[in-house]
Amino acid sequence: MNNVLAELKEKLEDALKADVIRKFYQGEVLLVPQSYLPALMVFGNSTTVVAKSTACDQFVYDITIRIIFDIKKVFSENGTKETLQAPELMAEIMEGKQNDGTLRADSVLGVLRKVSNVRGTNFLFNNDIKIDYKTIQKGEFFYFQADCNLTATSDLIKRNS
Repeated sequence: MNNVLAELKEKLEDALKADVIRKFYQGEVLLVPQSYLPALMVFGNSTTVVAKSTACDQFVYDITIRIIFDIKKVFSENGTKETLQAPELMAEIMEGKQNDGTLRADSVLGVLRKVSNVRGTNFLFNNDIKIDYKTIQKGEFFYFQADCNLTATSDLIKRNS
């Protein structure tokens, strides 16, 4: 799984704007320093091995791509009214679309749809890719978090010893 995570992180780092995401991680980071926010992390949740035949196993990787924003830094003032912009910014980074409705190449979904082969692992695009948005609290700080959950598979032909 580590090869798949490394390749995904590299593709996302290349495609996403450096001024949007400050820090990219491979692995789940429980507490990101505020100076590194917004941050993106790519980590694996599980690997399932399915015996497709006596000669082939299929590896199914459950992967999460997480982005975290510090809520304090994404308020804008419009007169006397403050507007929370983290949800809008997060949606643009995760699933941003162009004027014609196609996915932007610098969005997470745009990168995932463009990459069809990651070191021999094919994404199951006929399966759902789910993005969850939520507000979380860690200690005295509040964050806005988006999790993009997907699966990737890889077939391994068994060799006789």
